[in-house]
Amino acid sequence: MKRIFALGLSAVLALVSCHRGAPDYRNIPDKSTPVAGGTRVLATAGEAALLNPILAHDSASLDLCDEIFNGLVRYNPKLELEGDLAASWQVLDGGRTIVFHLKPGVKWQDGAPFTAEDAKFTVERILDPKVPSPRKSGFDLVESMSVPDPLTLKVRYRKPFAPALEAWSQGLLPKHLLEGKDLVHDPFNRLPIGTGPYRLKEWKDKQFAELEANPEYFGGSVRISRLLVKFIPETATQLLELKTGGIDGMDLQPEQYVNEAKGEAFERSLRSFRFPGMDQYTYLGFNLRKAPFDDVRVRTALSVAIDRQELIQGVMLGLARPCSGPYSPLMQAYDPQVAPLALDLTRSAALLDQAGWRPGPEGVRIKGGKPLEFTILTNKGNSPREKTVLILQQQFLKIGVRVHVQVLEWSDLISNHIDKQSFDAVLLGWQLSLDPDQYPVWHSSQTHPGELNFIGFQDAECDRLLESGRTTFDPHKRIALYRAFHRRLAELQPVAFLYAPDSLSAVSLKFQGLLETDTGYAWEAPTRWWIPKSVQ
Repeated sequence: MKRIFALGLSAVLALVSCHRGAPDYRNIPDKSTPVAGGTRVLATAGEAALLNPILAHDSASLDLCDEIFNGLVRYNPKLELEGDLAASWQVLDGGRTIVFHLKPGVKWQDGAPFTAEDAKFTVERILDPKVPSPRKSGFDLVESMSVPDPLTLKVRYRKPFAPALEAWSQGLLPKHLLEGKDLVHDPFNRLPIGTGPYRLKEWKDKQFAELEANPEYFGGSVRISRLLVKFIPETATQLLELKTGGIDGMDLQPEQYVNEAKGEAFERSLRSFRFPGMDQYTYLGFNLRKAPFDDVRVRTALSVAIDRQELIQGVMLGLARPCSGPYSPLMQAYDPQVAPLALDLTRSAALLDQAGWRPGPEGVRIKGGKPLEFTILTNKGNSPREKTVLILQQQFLKIGVRVHVQVLEWSDLISNHIDKQSFDAVLLGWQLSLDPDQYPVWHSSQTHPGELNFIGFQDAECDRLLESGRTTFDPHKRIALYRAFHRRLAELQPVAFLYAPDSLSAVSLKFQGLLETDTGYAWEAPTRWWIPKSVQ
């Protein structure tokens, strides 16, 4: 998820107007020897809410947290877990114990040494009932933690926990700054101190966040000196900035990729990427605490009234694939035998009839004197979602369902609706972990305010499958459990799964050190990317 704060259009246009046109980076003379320096400028439609990695749950906040904080492990370009703050580890007792050995000499950005006590403290705060952390499910099987010495952390689990290692990619907090503090309201959330490659220099509300390279970064020399993230809610304005050199990269919308990315003016300064969306999907989520969404017949009727091909071709311009469950179709846990629901207005009408919603005099179905109508919320700045929700409005009208649409800035959507569980339906997307564990999003214990199961889904069979999947280490058995979970969700339709979008982006040609992997990612690392002096 992403949060959005509006940047005044007049200010954006004034900023854009000072650029002279697209630079030409096709023949940079000094791109053979890496050097330090320069600024990387990005744009995001959403402004971070807070920079505390155990509290953040929107991508705008988490993207910045990733630059400032580190976990014990991380994914490498081959999508394998490797050490980050940890130099090595042992998994013992059939998966019930992990002993981490930390890298020596790591410092927090205020100069204090990083130790195993910081890792232990972070997890203790995540599990603190007073701390509304959406990360609890990654550590709720921890039985005990001990610190034999400053560079060793021993973690004991109540039972074997398959996603345990990935959970330790969680960004860690400095104990010496936060012990005894109220994490929810502490100024640290706006003035973070981490161990990462960049440290926050300035955060100007609704305008930008500026980060500077951390000279003490344990991972090596950070070649690009400065990272500037502009908060620009409109993707059309972002594209104008990109084409005139005001920003150095962005995620592209389908129409931008199709209409802009192949032109000569674009290609002289930018490189576009298209990769299959292997870790994300778009969905229409229902608030299951409210009627009529507490009736599976109504949910299914709505889902089979959706023409997904119209969405994929008309909105996504073919740059997406249908999706039938809680994984991207490219993930192993996705069950290919579960077909995306086909458009079937006859079945939809029959299900609504069975649920007691009969055609009314104005073409809107009625039950108990009340019309079948609800509001779908989505976020500004995401053109495909804004178009999708309007098409859904028209498609649902064909079955006698009146839909209202509200397009909100992300901070409003998250703070006043998602976090407070105050909505009828939402059109959003999930960006998924590479591990198939979906416990935080779907388990019935994760429905409290601020947690990720904000739609209020509860099902004993899904709980059982999710719990078994977390404690099963055999990869084939584990995939079978998650595919059964996929099938169960397809039966219950707690959300209408729509499509898995392709990943579309553009990056300035001035950046050197990009790495494309077999998995299709243009892998970036703070110690890899650099900018030649002539174009800094």
